[in-house]
Amino acid sequence: MGIFGKANKRAAQNGATVIAHGTCIIGGITTEGTVHIDGKFEGVILEADVISIGKTGEVIGDIKANNLIVSGLLDGKIDCNEVQILSTGKVIGNMKYNELSIEEDGKFEGHGVRKGSKLKSRYDEIENKLNNIIITPSHQIEHES
Repeated sequence: MGIFGKANKRAAQNGATVIAHGTCIIGGITTEGTVHIDGKFEGVILEADVISIGKTGEVIGDIKANNLIVSGLLDGKIDCNEVQILSTGKVIGNMKYNELSIEEDGKFEGHGVRKGSKLKSRYDEIENKLNNIIITPSHQIEHES
């Protein structure tokens, strides 16, 4: 799926911001339209409808958008409704999302949380119990010696 894969009148009305290959921008972008990045961007992108990071695109920063499509590299904090990591995409960082899809060979390293999720992990509780079982006997042996 590309940046214009879904019919989106709002994005079309607000135009597109393009950061071309070979271009490096440090700063911030606020737009209700589309942002496509084939170059390098360091900073914050807020309120965009669609952010698309092309195969040669690199983004380090905070992203807040309706849709995010990653074919290149994104390292940072993400708050988006729909996130698509395509086969060449790499995402590192913390992500909040409503819908997430990762194609085969797409990569995500970090922490992801579905917005409004009612699922709660009990792993820490169980890990503490296991640690008490494993650690307690070794402490007892030391004290008995």
